[in-house]
Amino acid sequence: MSSTNSHPHRIAVAGASGRMGHILIEAIGQAEDCRLAGALDVPGSSAIDADAAGFLGRESGVLVTDNLRQGLKDADFLIDFTRPEGTLAHLAVCRELGVKAVIGTTGFTEAQKAEIADIAKDIAIVMAPN
Repeated sequence: MSSTNSHPHRIAVAGASGRMGHILIEAIGQAEDCRLAGALDVPGSSAIDADAAGFLGRESGVLVTDNLRQGLKDADFLIDFTRPEGTLAHLAVCRELGVKAVIGTTGFTEAQKAEIADIAKDIAIVMAPN
């Protein structure tokens, strides 16, 4: 299916070296209307500075980073399947940069859900924890 947009959706993935991160990076690489624009992981991850698609045996040209602003600077969207504290930190930067978010993270407290609802006043957020 081809995109009707003039450019592909530029997507960053949080938790890039995890199981879901790998699945998302592979899916983005196969989609005609999407492009991997950023790959985020926690400080100290062995994936930092490696090509985000290296696990697939190919290069994406996107290096995994623990610098949120660097990882989100070229993105229209962030897909986040991390932990509640990480997701909230990511959303704060998404809010600053105007990056929309898709959240698959689970385990939020009611206070954290309220914080997400507040951020959603400024950026589009889809929250679909399993």
